This record gives sequence, structure tokens and C-alpha cells, in this order.
Amino acid sequence: MVHKYGASVGVISLIVSAFLWGGEYVVAKDVLNIVEPNWCNAIRSFFTAVFAVIIWRKHFKKATLKDWKRGAICGGFFGMATALQIMGLELINAGINAFISSAYVVLVPFMVWAIDKKRPAGKVFVSALVGIIGVSIMSVTGLSSGKLSIGPGEILTLLSAIGYGGAIVSADYFTEKSGVEFITGCQFIFTFVIAIIFAFAIESPPNITVTAPIFFEFIYLIFFGTFITQLLFTFGVNHASANQAGVIFPLESVSATILGCVFLHEQLKAVQVIGGLLIIAAIVISNISLKKNKSSEVL
Repeated sequence: MVHKYGASVGVISLIVSAFLWGGEYVVAKDVLNIVEPNWCNAIRSFFTAVFAVIIWRKHFKKATLKDWKRGAICGGFFGMATALQIMGLELINAGINAFISSAYVVLVPFMVWAIDKKRPAGKVFVSALVGIIGVSIMSVTGLSSGKLSIGPGEILTLLSAIGYGGAIVSADYFTEKSGVEFITGCQFIFTFVIAIIFAFAIESPPNITVTAPIFFEFIYLIFFGTFITQLLFTFGVNHASANQAGVIFPLESVSATILGCVFLHEQLKAVQVIGGLLIIAAIVISNISLKKNKSSEVL
């Protein structure tokens, strides 16, 4: 297939989307100083859900009960993952949160294996081992003293990685039958439903004074952290290769860490940097192809 824009433009789109997604962690972390996690998610996902229904209204009008059931499953996974991740983000650094949650990339092949009964390639097991070591180093404290412990923020973020894995696997199966637009819209809708339930159940109603910084931070979260990044990512994957997307993906966690250090004055210990590098290596191993694509030899 010949693409109009070429692979280089696709790669640039992927890099920009990864950077914007990394910035999302930092912006959300700053917003959490004023708004509690689930209220933040509820506000953000309400607008994204409304925009999705308006933009993709034709797909929602045609949706059947089966489509809604599929959307509820995928949206439920995504909504729970988002809730768990942002509750974890309140307790730990943006960079650590980004790295640990990115472990879902390593988990997905095993989830597919459980459903399809098809054993993954050997590289997936290598990736999983490297990823487990990296996540353990990032999550567990007291490695030098031998008194190991893991905090609630790390636990919540790890659970969110499982939820994101479930959302990706279910979306992969359901989008063929119900459409990308409808399933994506359901992710926003059910993220709002889950967020508002958690917000009323465990948090106090927000008392927000809308200042210019807060307004623009929510604009970033709603548009740049959701719609524009998703558009750039989809465009990039369509014009670059899946392997390039897999290798570029870790830049999201790297940019979140760098931006967190610059704007939030967060710091990572040397051992956590090593853990982050191992997670990046695991993601790259999981996505890189060891076989040469014959079609790529013909220019």
C-alpha cells in the first residue's frame, strides 16, 4: 500500500503524540493539587464523551444492544484502568506512574494467549521477564536494605496496567464488529460513568475556583491529551510501521519523566532510572520484528 505522506511523516506524528501523552501525566499531576482524582477524570471524560457522541453520532444511532454490550466491556476495562491510574498518580511521581502503567504492552500478548490459545513468540517471554524486573525495580522500595515494600500508588498503577491490557485486547476483538468510532466513544462514556461513581463514593465534591491555569490545563487534558494525540497516533500507525510505533511508544514514559523533573521538580533515584530503562527495553523487545520483511527490500 502506498501512503500519500510517507513513513517519515508517520514517525514524526508518533513522536509528537508520545510527547503530548507524556505531558498529560504532568498536567494531570498538577491538576490533582486542586481536584481529587476521580472528579478530575469525571470532568475530563464528560466532555470527551459528549464530543465523541456528537462527532460519531451516526455510529451511535446505528448501534445495537450487542454493540452496547461490547462497548460496556471495553469501556469498563478502560474506565477502571483510568480510575486506578489517576488514583495512583496522586500518590507517586508522574514518571514512575507512566513507566509502570506502560507495562500493559508486555501483558497484552499473554492475554491474547489466554483467549486464542496461541502461544506467543519466544521474544514475548524475554520481554515479560525484562519487564517484570523493570517494574519491580520501579515499584518496590528497600532493595538496598533488603526490607522490601510496595506503596499503594504503585499497586494502583500496576492494576491499571492490567485494565489497559484488557481494554486493548477487547477493543481489538470488538472494533471489527462494532466499529472503532463506537468502541472509542464507549471508552469515554464508561470512563465518565466509573469516575463519577468513584467520585461520589470516596471523594468530596470539588470546590474549584476556575483560574486561567486550571482552565488551560483541562483544555490540554481534554483535547491534546485525548483527541489530538489519538488522531496523531492513528495517523502515525497508518503511515509508519507497527515496529516503528512499538519502538517510539516508550517515549511517552520518557517525556513524562523529563517533563515531571522540569515542571514538577520530581526526582528519580538511580535504581528507578535503571528500572525505567528495563521497561523501555521490554516494550521494544515485545514490538520489534526479528524477521526481515521481504516487501521492504523493494523500494
